[in-house]
Amino acid sequence: MKIITHPHPSLRTIAQPVVTVDKQLRKFIQDLKNTLQQASNPQGVGLAATQVNAKRRIFATLLDHQLRAFINPEIIDHDNKTTLGPKKDDPYLEGCLSIPGIYGPVPRYGTIKLQFQTISGNDLVSQIEIFDDFAARVVQHEFDHLNGVLFIDYTKRLDLPLYQEDKNTKKLNQLEPSIVDIL
Repeated sequence: MKIITHPHPSLRTIAQPVVTVDKQLRKFIQDLKNTLQQASNPQGVGLAATQVNAKRRIFATLLDHQLRAFINPEIIDHDNKTTLGPKKDDPYLEGCLSIPGIYGPVPRYGTIKLQFQTISGNDLVSQIEIFDDFAARVVQHEFDHLNGVLFIDYTKRLDLPLYQEDKNTKKLNQLEPSIVDIL
């Protein structure tokens, strides 16, 4: 599968619920997982269906060496406040396989409760799971993709900095606000 990049219009699409389990769905999920697992430079930890030009409410994650798919996810609960990371003066910087080389802080909930479906036989089975810290951040990032939201949207709306990786030095350089407006 090819990962599409910004400004491809599919990245702004709201994905549609999955209702049927069939051979095509199983193959799509396996291909999505394989694409995430093979992503390099940077290595990815999450990939949504919209990032491969599909309008399905599915995303995959690769966390703690575990590759998983989440079908029809919904955040059903979260803690009361968002943070940019565990340390106020040292925020997490998010990146995205669809916006390569660009990173920025994003306010996220530290704990979320996610309701989602998995495949069992020929049925979709609902599950609920709690995610904390980095895993919660990844899930929220991928969930945003299914709703046509990119991490750079937070940057613009909240006037947060964006950084671009210098491919030679691997250092991050802050982008000028005028460049952020172009994204």
